[in-house]
Parts: sequence; C-alpha cells; structure tokens
Amino acid sequence: MRTPIPMCVQKLLPMLIEFNLTKISEILQPKTVSHCFRFSLGDLSCANVNDGELRVALASALEMDPKLLSQLKVVWHIGNLLEFVHEKNMEDFLKLMLGLCKALLF
Repeated sequence: MRTPIPMCVQKLLPMLIEFNLTKISEILQPKTVSHCFRFSLGDLSCANVNDGELRVALASALEMDPKLLSQLKVVWHIGNLLEFVHEKNMEDFLKLMLGLCKALLF
C-alpha cells in the first residue's frame, strides 16, 4: 500500500486552488493524480474530508484528462469509498463523495 498524502498537503492544496494561489494544472501530473486516487485502495480507514476535497478539486478540473481517471478506475474506487462511508455513517463525508460523483458526471 502506498503512503497517504500528508494531512498538511490534503488541507493546503484545496485552499490554494480555491484562493487562486496555485493552478490546478500545476498539480495535475499523472503521478500526483494516481497517488491521490489510489493510495487508500486497500485501507479506506485513512479517508477523510480533506482528502475528499482534494479529490473533488482534481476530478472537477477542466484540465483533468478523463482517460487518466478511467485508467485509474476512479469510479470503482469512489464506489468503494461510498460503501465505506455509508457503513460508517459518515454523513459529512458522504455529501462530499456525492459531490465528487457529480463532478465526474460533468
């Protein structure tokens, strides 16, 4: 299993993007995106709201390559996350994950 993205990065990146202090295109490198969507495939217990916000920002970016998301099996991973979040009754995270689903649909 890959190591989780450090919490400080999970918190800072979405804020930097939101306040236009960095461009999402600057972090849309295949290795970064892959790490963001794959690191918790085996262990969903490290999933959190900050990580979810980062995933939403990446998935909803106009610059995001849909082929990369498909190669990473993002939809399958989100399905697993939704199941985990529902089982653990994590209401705040469920709303965020549904936002991620919406971002992927658009």
